[in-house]
Amino acid sequence: MHERARGYELTMEYDRLFSYAVIGVISGIYFFFNGFNILRKKRLMQNVPTSTVRAIPIGEVEIKGKAKARFLLKTPVSKVQCVFFRYVEEEFRKAGKSYKWVKILDTSSNYPFYLVDNTGAVKIEPAGAELNLVNRYVIREGNLRKTEYYILENEKLYVFGKAKKLPSQYMIENEMVEKRFEEIMNDPEEKIKLDKNQDMWIDDDELASAKEKIKQDIKKRITNSLEEKKDDFVLPHLKDVIIGKDKNSSFIISTMEEDNLVQHLKVQSVLMVYGGAFLIVVCLWIIVRYVNLAALK
Repeated sequence: MHERARGYELTMEYDRLFSYAVIGVISGIYFFFNGFNILRKKRLMQNVPTSTVRAIPIGEVEIKGKAKARFLLKTPVSKVQCVFFRYVEEEFRKAGKSYKWVKILDTSSNYPFYLVDNTGAVKIEPAGAELNLVNRYVIREGNLRKTEYYILENEKLYVFGKAKKLPSQYMIENEMVEKRFEEIMNDPEEKIKLDKNQDMWIDDDELASAKEKIKQDIKKRITNSLEEKKDDFVLPHLKDVIIGKDKNSSFIISTMEEDNLVQHLKVQSVLMVYGGAFLIVVCLWIIVRYVNLAALK
């Protein structure tokens, strides 16, 4: 009876080890290929030359300079003035027989700011960026841990991303006019107001008049908006250029020097590639051993 119980316990241990090995193989594959992605990113950063702000091309760019606020912000907890912040909140929770920190909130300000060098300024749209920032404020309240990362005004920055032109005001106006006109045509109460002569028919002149009125209203709104946000220090040819996220390229904002960042990515890629490969080999060996033992039963 005791031997049967012992055999059952061993079987359970082997089954658990097999499950861990399968998870290990999947994790190893993830680490292995992600390591190559990081290596590709590192090489791309090394191959793209650093540009001055005045001379940035449309496409992938690498620039260095200082942060300048478009909107001066305050961090959520420490109330430090900054141009950008990331706030992380974690809770200390029980997980099985141990405890671990579980992330319950991860948010960023994502308001645009500027990067300035001695040749000019360009707008940075930080949403979706890979951030390499120092955690500058950490506080623990009970089982909560609150961490703030932020960029101070005039702090040195490294940015690698996609420079692209914003849509022209003409394109924005046309798009907004068509959208508003479609809304009116789909609303019976709004649509009937277009029939100025009340002949129960909206003719071409009435349609053209309605579009012109919508266009003037939208143009006025856009002009007022632009007047509220004058960027006098931005060179004319850069006023409609932003650096931001593109689905087919990397976007990095870092307070680290480029050489330090490249070295960090190199170490990270090596650990992930070789660590992933080692994990795959070890876990596959465990799986093969398990299958062989199961075949002998």
